[in-house]
Amino acid sequence: MRIGIFGGSFDPVHSAHIQMALGAKLQLNLDELFLVPTRPWQKTARASDEDRLEMLKIACAPYSSHLKIDTRELVRAGQSYSIDTIFSFRKQFDLDCKLFFVMGADQWRNLTTWVQWQRFPELTNLAVFKRNGIAFSDPYKAKYKVLPASDSKNCSAFGGIFLLSLPEQDVSSSAIRQILFQEPSRSSSIVGLDPNVHNYILEHKLYLPREGSHKA
Repeated sequence: MRIGIFGGSFDPVHSAHIQMALGAKLQLNLDELFLVPTRPWQKTARASDEDRLEMLKIACAPYSSHLKIDTRELVRAGQSYSIDTIFSFRKQFDLDCKLFFVMGADQWRNLTTWVQWQRFPELTNLAVFKRNGIAFSDPYKAKYKVLPASDSKNCSAFGGIFLLSLPEQDVSSSAIRQILFQEPSRSSSIVGLDPNVHNYILEHKLYLPREGSHKA
């Protein structure tokens, strides 16, 4: 079995998140791809756990046959780290299950700041979306093979690093929040933001303009 794990604060979820999840599932030929909303420890989420989860459900609804949502990080007591989630998935599935922890380029660049990042390949494969025009940096110093996603077919259950690719989208949660902080742009269509998610934000008064005084 081939299982993908794609974590993020999804604050709010946007089109690039969904395309990355779908792209990872296709390029790695995954049986299941789980989006895992996190309780970020290096920053504070703007929206509540409940609202971020609801927005993720809305965004994933059209792709329910391809994407699943896993809430283990939101229900876990105390501080939650990626290493805990990876270990939890490894315990849930058998030892022969091929796990892939999916990461964006920015997450990969900051990997060495994560708790017990050195242990990740001992439990899972890593699948990284490479950014066009930027040299790939390997914090593991070639200890593990770095291969294109197309070479993952016969990979091991853990210990590989696979490079994924997608057309880049100029969209981010922080940029969307900045638009939402202001009127009249808050109420207008926003590139990269699902209209149904946008409606949820407006109805529940999330990311209000007064928060714009804080740096995103």
